[in-house]
Amino acid sequence: MGDQVSGSRPYDVAVVGGGIIGCACAFNLRRAGLGVLLIDRGVPSNAASWGNAGHFAYGEVLPLATPALWAQMPRLLLARHSPLRIPLSSFWTLAPWLARFAGNTRPSQVERATSALASLLAPAPAAWRRLAEAAHLTDLIRASPLLVVARSQAALVSKRPSIEVSRRHGTVIDEISTSEARQIEPLIRPDVAGAFVYRQAQYTTDPAKLTRRLKEAYVEAGGHAALDDIGMLEASGDGTVKVGSWVARQCVIAAGIGSRDILKSIGLDIPLAAERGYHIMVPYVDGQPTVRTPIIGAKPEFVITPMDEGVRLAGTVEIVREDAAPRWQRARMLKALAEQIIQPIGEPSDESKWVGCRPSLPDSLPAIGRIARAPGVIAAFGHQHLGLTMAAVTAEIVAALVQLKGAPVRMEEPFAVERFFNSGRRAPPKAG
Repeated sequence: MGDQVSGSRPYDVAVVGGGIIGCACAFNLRRAGLGVLLIDRGVPSNAASWGNAGHFAYGEVLPLATPALWAQMPRLLLARHSPLRIPLSSFWTLAPWLARFAGNTRPSQVERATSALASLLAPAPAAWRRLAEAAHLTDLIRASPLLVVARSQAALVSKRPSIEVSRRHGTVIDEISTSEARQIEPLIRPDVAGAFVYRQAQYTTDPAKLTRRLKEAYVEAGGHAALDDIGMLEASGDGTVKVGSWVARQCVIAAGIGSRDILKSIGLDIPLAAERGYHIMVPYVDGQPTVRTPIIGAKPEFVITPMDEGVRLAGTVEIVREDAAPRWQRARMLKALAEQIIQPIGEPSDESKWVGCRPSLPDSLPAIGRIARAPGVIAAFGHQHLGLTMAAVTAEIVAALVQLKGAPVRMEEPFAVERFFNSGRRAPPKAG
């Protein structure tokens, strides 16, 4: 489906990006009765929507940049099993982004970003419930306790402040003993220091299938889909937007890390960087015990998720160019980290290792909203490691903006693209 007939009227909306954000936006817009075209490059295995850890992280209100990062920096950069890697080459090639990221560790900015993230995360569970029911995805979303397990007493203590921030914003989290944690997940090692439990967490048993079925639901609802690598936008004099070779009255940019190059064509140089992550899968073996509950390691942070095809070990952060060669030891080290807090669960499948780019802005906030200098274009990208979590609420916001209705979350600062071109910086030229 999806070829636009020459001479026919423009689509009401073109959505660029076939990941979880783009598919959610396209589905909601189509349900609203609009003529929608979903444009995707067609390389799903490279996308964060395909390889993420599967958690709906509704309590993750803290931005990536915090004052505590400075004290942790030597360990984060030099430790062999560090969850964060910034190679020296990145300090040169990504210096402007890293400088902005460092500036966002100011306490006032952390408080601002935390409040902004909380404003998106609070309505996210209800938005996902509506989306999952409408698109018949509920079988892929599982309710479960989520354990944050601390290997040592130091890790337990270091995790408490961030847990308390999540509690202040409404997330119910209990600190529990090792024995209580092992009642929830028997494979946890008896010598860990303790744990925290989110008793009402959710995860998906297959992120790739979730995205694929959401796209199928969109097409079944009458939406059009096309494979194309969009390189440019152009605001036409008649009020439409030319999206590559396609024409629409409005356009939603939800292309993840690719959004940066697309928006350069209308004069916007967005500071979007690749926060690259890895995973490996441990296949299930008949008769061999395996984890039944999602787990996050407290320090260093990584994720263990029981999925349909095996246990996914995911995590680590690399701030690198998106085209940098993968460092597969980053994936292989996840098994060793996992076995510091759980008993051995088998050998990972080398064929299933994955690397992908989470699109991250230096203030840890997504860009959502109509672009003032190109009013026909709406941003919906930059969700870093919260893309899955925020997909449904982002889609509801985008649908409201397209239809000129009141959005469920205030869309002025801090989500506007224009936040990167204020404070005395030269504004980008107006499109068209």
